[in-house]
Amino acid sequence: MNKIRVYTLVDGSERTIKIRKKITLREEMNTLGIRESDILHIKLVIQDRK
Repeated sequence: MNKIRVYTLVDGSERTIKIRKKITLREEMNTLGIRESDILHIKLVIQDRK
């Protein structure tokens, strides 16, 4: 089972990142190169491997 976080930005684009243990939201945002003010919506997606 994969967990992915989808960031929808205010400009309408989306950025996705696979969730890893012991990584904070702030570290995820730094990895993606986005700031808190860029985010419109955050969604968690869980995918089965089937």
